[in-house]
Amino acid sequence: MMKILVSTNVPAELLEMYKDFEITIPDHRLTYDAVSEIAEQYDAILGFGLRINDTLLEKGKNLKAVANFGVGYDNIDVKAATARGIAVVNTPTQVTDATAEHTIALIVATMRHIAKFDREVRQNIWKPPFMMDGMASVNGSTLGIVGFGRIGKAVCRKAQGLGMNVIYYDPYRSSEEIEKEYGVTYCGFEELIRNADCVTLHLPYTAENHHLFGAETFRMMKPDAFFVNCARGPIVDEEALAAALRDHVIRGAGLDVYEHEPKVSEELKALDNVTLTPHAASATKKARIGMLHEAMDGLTGVLSGKDVPNVVNHRELAER
Repeated sequence: MMKILVSTNVPAELLEMYKDFEITIPDHRLTYDAVSEIAEQYDAILGFGLRINDTLLEKGKNLKAVANFGVGYDNIDVKAATARGIAVVNTPTQVTDATAEHTIALIVATMRHIAKFDREVRQNIWKPPFMMDGMASVNGSTLGIVGFGRIGKAVCRKAQGLGMNVIYYDPYRSSEEIEKEYGVTYCGFEELIRNADCVTLHLPYTAENHHLFGAETFRMMKPDAFFVNCARGPIVDEEALAAALRDHVIRGAGLDVYEHEPKVSEELKALDNVTLTPHAASATKKARIGMLHEAMDGLTGVLSGKDVPNVVNHRELAER
């Protein structure tokens, strides 16, 4: 019987359907070192943010597949896995609605200063009616979406429901039919940055877009614009963002991901014009169960010799 290691504690009843496999569920989140020590015992590993590099893959000499619990997989060395004939699995479809909802929540909370007002009410601080802190309007504003994949499109629909005008940039422009279907306008990157009242990120992290948003990018934005990131932390130079918020280069930000998470810069945490959440965009019961099953379906499918849609290096493996 093939063996699968889950790197953190999950409800065992959610995995009962995979009875044809021997599944190890620890009672706590395993460290990288702990997984490395036992990797050779398993045919597949489901990691929860676990760094899966070539060293770990080498120790897992029987591995045929590894998965990340999430749509992103920058914590996995895909090139090294491919070289060893190991499939890399992710969960691309189950996070879409939950992440889009969280994005919209951060857009509204950031533009309307919800978190700041919450803190002030708790301190019995009440502002006169024309103090401008919460005067940004969501309705009628322009949302710039950077990355127009599944999540970007879902954010587009929800934002339009709030009366926002939507423009987008993606290195791979959508077809004219898709743009018409979603009622969006394509812009070049700098054009979007300069014209959006709020910019939201929905693209994967790659070496090419490391610090895509830095000091120069924030200076391109309107001084009363907002910035939201529910994608990946290293796309943003966190130090430059903190400086832009501190110096009022931009008006505010809403963040669910961080450059060095779970560590968050002390300067960001001290600012009152940023709303922070703990990488929780997919944190709904429905989404998390769906993600678990999508990851496990991918792993067990690979182990059973099936054609699996969520193997991110499928083409590369086929060309070996």
